[in-house]
Amino acid sequence: MTAVSLVPHRLSWLQDRQAEMLERLRGWVEQETPTAEPARVRALAQAVAGEFDRDSCRARLHECALEMDFDGGAGQPTLLLGHLDTVYPVGTLATSPWRQQGERVYAPGVYDMKAGVVMALYALRALAAAGTQPGRPVKLLFVFDEETGSRGSRTLTESVAQECGRVLVLEPGADADGKLKIARKGIAVYRMQAHGVAAHAGVDFEQGASAITELARQLTEIADWVNLDRGLTINPGILSGGSGVNVVAAEAEVRLEARAWAAADQQAFDARLRGLAPRDARVRLEISGGINRPPMEPTPASLELAAQAQALAAEMGMTLATARTGGGSDGNFTAALGAPTLDGLGAVGGGAHSTGEHILASALAPRTALLAGLLALP
Repeated sequence: MTAVSLVPHRLSWLQDRQAEMLERLRGWVEQETPTAEPARVRALAQAVAGEFDRDSCRARLHECALEMDFDGGAGQPTLLLGHLDTVYPVGTLATSPWRQQGERVYAPGVYDMKAGVVMALYALRALAAAGTQPGRPVKLLFVFDEETGSRGSRTLTESVAQECGRVLVLEPGADADGKLKIARKGIAVYRMQAHGVAAHAGVDFEQGASAITELARQLTEIADWVNLDRGLTINPGILSGGSGVNVVAAEAEVRLEARAWAAADQQAFDARLRGLAPRDARVRLEISGGINRPPMEPTPASLELAAQAQALAAEMGMTLATARTGGGSDGNFTAALGAPTLDGLGAVGGGAHSTGEHILASALAPRTALLAGLLALP
């Protein structure tokens, strides 16, 4: 049997286990894992590893991630990439407990992205139940700090990705119908500080050099750099400064975020920002921060992966569209290294990072069958 012809068998097997998958998901959701409490994330990682161990994986618990390996066919491994941390503080479950209303299942972290972890487990089990193995070895990497920028895990993710021939990211699909994500914006975050000269606003106004005024002038210029046609957006999200209305402000700062579809635009913005000169020579500008995630730009190889996923979906009678998204994931890192990367293979649902976070239970088995089909490809 070919990989494609096995899809209906895998789907039927998974549909018979939907209740079991949901129960496993509930157990992992009810282990709260805010990024700020790494001990809790590691405890979930140990539970996840224990479940995968039943299927003969080889698990390694790093400081910042859980790495697991499964045997498969020849070639460079397929990397399944995701995260175990969530944005929700401990205690969120008390006010937003697991609940099912129709086909919607609500819970903090269920959509972003613990459902994707359960899908990886059952995709591998579906292959085994069909009497086949993955077309290539499979490597899984679930990091502990994605929600806060992957600062601790990025180096490991990049190192692992360089060993792999393709990357499947288990983040949720885009929009209400779970589109595949073929492009993501790159993200850069900056802190711009202005150091001026304090003075009495009434007695010695002309002796002062306002840090606030300097930043206002700079921000007016920066706002003109936004280019919606190219997808370059710049958001001054936090602005602070000054010590009193009767004091010329000696200090002020702004926190900026910039996003772009293309690495060239991201790098050009970075250079332009760092090249700014003070309008008032008495004020000193200081810029820190920089590019956090490079863009996930589509390539012929990644688009071929998307086409293969669409063909497998068609075998199940599903129409699977693609989309670009302004949000980032760890797939940004792997794509920037040149690894063919397909994102958004996780759950269908919505409400990420909110009290309305949910998945569609009816989509769980078909999406897992799709993932199994991709893993079966040589």
